[in-house]
Amino acid sequence: MRRREHMKKWIINSRRELLNRRIFTMEELECYHPEKKITHNFAIINTSDWINIVPLTDDNRFILIRQHRLGTDEITVETPAGLIEGDEKPERAAERELLEETGYAPKEMILLKKLTANPSIMSNSIYFFLARGCRRVAEQNLDSAENIEIQLHPLSDVLRMIKENVLNHSIIITALSLYFMSPYCDEEINYF
Repeated sequence: MRRREHMKKWIINSRRELLNRRIFTMEELECYHPEKKITHNFAIINTSDWINIVPLTDDNRFILIRQHRLGTDEITVETPAGLIEGDEKPERAAERELLEETGYAPKEMILLKKLTANPSIMSNSIYFFLARGCRRVAEQNLDSAENIEIQLHPLSDVLRMIKENVLNHSIIITALSLYFMSPYCDEEINYF
């Protein structure tokens, strides 16, 4: 397949807000493509950047959370995560969300990778962090709409939960995979 050297981008002629909610807005963009000479409308979702944390205790247990997710109407098992608020630094957001959702604080917070959430329809990025040496320092401080149960699991449990589809959230699998592929994972992962 031949790659074009100078691919032209769509030109955004206009934006129209379709929906405005607490955590996102949805816009319709009217765009023109200079090579194709066509106009087309696209919908995009604007939201704050997200953080996702792979937290490990001093004895290398994963801190996971269980909660009901209304999108799929399931109780899911996940890594702690949340929105970056305003001008908050991603690392600070990760520390804040970890403490609020679990009561744990890390000795060290390491950025594993920054990725786009879904560039076809979303404007935001996700910062994936590894939180090492986590210790319980407080009680959970949950938002009024949060109901989160904390679980501690060794690596063998986490791998089994991925295989058995207990862990089935694509962002959580990405977070764990980034950790498994990182130089910080000192265990040999034999998933298959």
